[in-house]
Amino acid sequence: MHPLRDPILSEIEPGAGCSLRCRLRVPYDLAIFDGHFPAIPIVPGVVQVGWAIGLARSHLPLGGNFSGITATKFRRLVQPGMSLVLTLDVQPGSRQLRFDYSFDGAVVSTGRVLFGSADG
Repeated sequence: MHPLRDPILSEIEPGAGCSLRCRLRVPYDLAIFDGHFPAIPIVPGVVQVGWAIGLARSHLPLGGNFSGITATKFRRLVQPGMSLVLTLDVQPGSRQLRFDYSFDGAVVSTGRVLFGSADG
């Protein structure tokens, strides 16, 4: 059996333009929790960014190679069992992905990720 690495998606709603809204739940048995703060397991920011990129690549017109992160803000810990709303937005021609996670209507984390051309 493969270790669980992704959230559990319950809804994916296309938005205006190149945007998307997802509902997801953080499983209790994510592989990242093994040995990662056992007393208080949290989803690291890099994992949250990875989930956003993966979902954007699967459901939005996002091409090119990862170039960097221009901004992130982690306002609250993301823990097992939390049900989150993830909003993704790609501005046409910008090669930039904006994301935000919210929990019970409050923003948990936000970020902007840049992508370069496919050949470098």
